[in-house]
Amino acid sequence: MSTFSTALSTYDDIAAEYYDAARHPTCANFFELSAAFLVPRIQKYAPAAKAILEVGTGRSIVAPIVAANKLPLSHVTLLDQSPRMLEHSRDWGRRGARLLVADATSTGLPRTSFELIVSSLGDPYNDANFWQEVSRLLRSGGVCLFTTPAWEWSERFRGESHRRVAEFVLANGAKALVRSDIPSVATQSQMIGGVGLYLDEMQELDAAHLSGPLSSKLLFEGKTSPLPLVRGLAVKKR
Repeated sequence: MSTFSTALSTYDDIAAEYYDAARHPTCANFFELSAAFLVPRIQKYAPAAKAILEVGTGRSIVAPIVAANKLPLSHVTLLDQSPRMLEHSRDWGRRGARLLVADATSTGLPRTSFELIVSSLGDPYNDANFWQEVSRLLRSGGVCLFTTPAWEWSERFRGESHRRVAEFVLANGAKALVRSDIPSVATQSQMIGGVGLYLDEMQELDAAHLSGPLSSKLLFEGKTSPLPLVRGLAVKKR
């Protein structure tokens, strides 16, 4: 189990303003890059999936695509450990999706239940326990679409004391630190392969993929960095 020397906040503490692009432009930039990877692949895999799980949902990226393609929302489970984050998807629950408050690493859901699992910016739970749960939940031939901030950006931006946390400065001036594990590509691949999954596709997204202004946290010495900012993975179960 992961341990931390720093006292961490929960996502309940930041849920109210998490999607405020003016207050948290880095999140907004990461969301855009994550969506650039996920949206076309959700569109590809969702029509054939009879059961879809979105992990760490917050404001769902899956449900709008399912609805737009006139697919049954009853096939979709939206899971988040934070009740307040899950409130961002409350309307999808009213329209037929299942909303579930649970830990991403121990969901309590039946094994081999899903053809498609989606996680946008899954660094709060990106460890071996999560990937073991993905392997347990996926049916044979199933796919997990996963995005994470890139290790190269994390190593360049974060100091040693904040290597495994993300910092949010809230509207009231308070600082909230939440868990954020961003392993190297080699370590990520080992975690995936170690639980009987395999990496089918990987895409690196940099600032060139962004349409709007960059957060200062994505600039280095005042200039746009060519380093990857978000990495997208398509992981499959044999």
